[in-house]
Amino acid sequence: MPDRFVQVLPDFLINQIAAGEVVENPASVVKELVENSIDAGARRVAVEIEAGGLGLVRVIDDGCGMSPQDALAAMGRHATSKIRSMEDLMSIATLGFRGEALPSIASVSRFTMRTRLSGDDAGTQVEAVDGQVVSRPCACPVGTCIEVRDLFYNVPARLKFQKAESARSMAVADTVRKAALSNPALHFVHRSGTRTVLDFPACQSLRDRASMVLGAQGGMYPFARQTGDAAVEGVLSAPDAARGDASRTVILVNGRPVVDVAIRRVVVGAYSSLLPAGRFPVAVVAITLAPSEVDVNVHPQKHEVRFRRPREVQALVYEAMVAVIESTPWIAPGQAAHASGGSESFREWPPVFAARPESFGPRDGIAGTPDQAVLPIPGLAPEGRSAPRYLGQIGNTVLVCEQAGNLVLIDQHAAHERVNFNHLWNLLEAGEVPSDVLVFPEIVRLDAADMERFDVALAALHRLGFDLEPYSGDSVAVRAVPAILKGRSVAEIVRQGVHAASEGPAVAGDALLRKIVSTVACHASVRAGDPLSPPEAAALLASMADQALSSYCPHGRQAVVVTPLAELLKQFDR
Repeated sequence: MPDRFVQVLPDFLINQIAAGEVVENPASVVKELVENSIDAGARRVAVEIEAGGLGLVRVIDDGCGMSPQDALAAMGRHATSKIRSMEDLMSIATLGFRGEALPSIASVSRFTMRTRLSGDDAGTQVEAVDGQVVSRPCACPVGTCIEVRDLFYNVPARLKFQKAESARSMAVADTVRKAALSNPALHFVHRSGTRTVLDFPACQSLRDRASMVLGAQGGMYPFARQTGDAAVEGVLSAPDAARGDASRTVILVNGRPVVDVAIRRVVVGAYSSLLPAGRFPVAVVAITLAPSEVDVNVHPQKHEVRFRRPREVQALVYEAMVAVIESTPWIAPGQAAHASGGSESFREWPPVFAARPESFGPRDGIAGTPDQAVLPIPGLAPEGRSAPRYLGQIGNTVLVCEQAGNLVLIDQHAAHERVNFNHLWNLLEAGEVPSDVLVFPEIVRLDAADMERFDVALAALHRLGFDLEPYSGDSVAVRAVPAILKGRSVAEIVRQGVHAASEGPAVAGDALLRKIVSTVACHASVRAGDPLSPPEAAALLASMADQALSSYCPHGRQAVVVTPLAELLKQFDR
């Protein structure tokens, strides 16, 4: 059976197999070529495509270029100028280093490279078609220009599964954006056909480049921190700029854009309750480590890395971000959203933004004339400015205030929910959550899956003031509830708490407790549609004065919206 004999594959077929790992789509071609341009010391990189990159990918740089000998050698497998020894492999400081990109790309396209070394009279043109590589002298500027035409023309199976042109073009643009974020000092230009899609001139800082590339509303807030040889810097945006996907949460490690789920989780966790579930901030996190502290050789396309000490890196990122978030306008002036205690506090993951209000009583009324009450809403009445004045209620849902030329709108449920959450969490920290014993126990029925996790939720519910125990095969009896829930049915709260425990180890400890506290706070709060008397409304607003994060509910929904009166008057042509 001759067809089963072991044989060495020809180089062209080997390159096509390697291309299956390195060259997934036009964006992966752009990534490999741009990384080579950056490693070559380019100051300007131009990326041009046609037909979403399948027709043409052209990358032009003004880097160092190559000699005729190096240009031809670069077309061989495992040919690289960036690795010389095992020590080099253990401390990789360049972007491209495998020595597979050019031959792999050339094996699935019509490939042309023109390059010239500074000081040479002429450049070199290298062409590769159908496995044949030829070179000859040519006229070209210093640097390198690579053209990749008819990508996958000889691999119909790969061509068949390419995405639509619009999706391919978006992926290429995203690759250029990330390269630009990684290298603020370089000028990047991206064209599709005759249209200029992106143009990012060189700039001085990551903050400037992030504003160009991401353009988040509400501005970008820089952060930085260093511990020993590890450093992190970056920028983050306001919570209301968050997106439903993580495409604008960019993580860079030693100048390399990577996908790291653990770091992304840290970034989202730093915002805590400022972000609703499923939302991701617009942020750039640039981590710098000694090359020996990170392994970049764990993914064929170098999308992932492995840290030698991942927890220390995560703690560094978290603490740097929280230090800035605590000082932003989203949080009450002088309020610390999280009592940072170094890496030890980070180990209590996920951290909870704790507040310590001195008093609580949003529906107890306040003295004075209600419609003229002074309401010190956090962040809205800095020193030297007048406090907001309560005007009324719209739709039994939104409270209206006026302050220093601004119209201030407050979602009554979200605001009350934040106050209740902070109050309950403060009581939990003190270990003094008062309970209300029910005259008649409330029987709550659970489904079979939730009953299996009942014991997991039991400890958290007890800490919060519940007294409950199994009643029958599918029910529990609730004998006492937190005092804040007096007179309210707790069946849905218990179900949600037990169900949260059934989500597995990802929701445990403080994370589980926080979910249950959020649920209790929600059910204890006034609802949208509840009419509030002027004293009740004014008391609720006054209770927000000392609350950290009071502009957002515990689920991350915005509670306060401020509109300048000048913007409102524009609607009347004034």
